[in-house]
Amino acid sequence: MIMRPPTIAGLLVIVVAALAIGGLWIFGGDASEGAQPGQDATGTATIEGPQARIALTANMYATPSRAGDLVAVVPEDRAVRITGRTDDSAWLRVIYPVTSTLEGWIAAGSFVEETLPDVAGVPDVASVAESGGPGEGGLLDEPALPDLSISSADVAGNGLLTVRITNLGRASFNGEVTVRVTTAEGEIVASLDADLSGSPLGPGRSAAVNTGVTVVQTGLFVVEVDPTNEVEESSEFNNSKRSLLVGIGGFAADDAQDPDGEQPDDAPSQDEGGSTE
Repeated sequence: MIMRPPTIAGLLVIVVAALAIGGLWIFGGDASEGAQPGQDATGTATIEGPQARIALTANMYATPSRAGDLVAVVPEDRAVRITGRTDDSAWLRVIYPVTSTLEGWIAAGSFVEETLPDVAGVPDVASVAESGGPGEGGLLDEPALPDLSISSADVAGNGLLTVRITNLGRASFNGEVTVRVTTAEGEIVASLDADLSGSPLGPGRSAAVNTGVTVVQTGLFVVEVDPTNEVEESSEFNNSKRSLLVGIGGFAADDAQDPDGEQPDDAPSQDEGGSTE
């Protein structure tokens, strides 16, 4: 076989390859060392900072206020990355999706509590002026609102169901609010208007309301306050409570525990008709 001398083009290819190899030797030879901080060798961004899951579908706003512009809607049980909070920890600044740069604010009551980090370790980064403009160093002064929730559902010895409403907000509630009781399957057992105007429900206070419902059969029930969101509240995500209620017909062994692990309240309330404590 006759060997032909290399052409000029072939020599150029050899020279370029040699220079490339020499460059790798000079600069360490590891392509991953050229990656930007916060990325791996394949260019995938690392996820930094604490994460938490959304309890129910929640709105993400441009400012820590429901009056702010809507940035995104985060579906139930999705994870977000927490990057800051307001000074009262009522709002958390998040990034969603966690690998993106889309940032906004979600009310703290929208999260699965067990997944939240220690908010004391989250930096206070709110910088929204009262005028609504960003970056001016102030915090949007939202109006104080009540926040009604069901704290307990108790069955007395005669089967009468009493529910306790607690105001978790920063303002008193004075007026009527609907209380609805349904079975776990969604069948409405009772719907009534609880009149709390005679004794306003201040922040941190609770009221026991006699529903007039006699629980005969043991089972799971859902108790809701303000089910149609007629009352303006600081959070609309904590208005219902699912409870295992033991009826006067007897306690079935198979009903000893809620599938989610929730135990029934053993001590029925003795207060009736909206008394506060």
